[in-house]
Amino acid sequence: MSGDEAVSIGLANRSASADELEDVVQETLDQLKTLSPITLAHAKKAIYAWDAIHFDKGLARAERIYLEELITTEDVREGIAAFLEKRSAKWTGR
Repeated sequence: MSGDEAVSIGLANRSASADELEDVVQETLDQLKTLSPITLAHAKKAIYAWDAIHFDKGLARAERIYLEELITTEDVREGIAAFLEKRSAKWTGR
């Protein structure tokens, strides 16, 4: 399956040729750097927890991580406030 085919059926967000790959990776890294580090850490934790167990149990674990851990962070409150105030968020990583 080609990258373009993967994008067309929803398995990938973006496709790039070999010549474009380095630039696309850098753009992705630059975008990730603008996000809350604590939120990215919780997302990574949820993905790894979900990957290791059955789908239903993994989904339940990911939901618990969201409701019990992520939602209590300062960055979540800042992200919601920034969205409501139509401004860029100022992440603290807490």
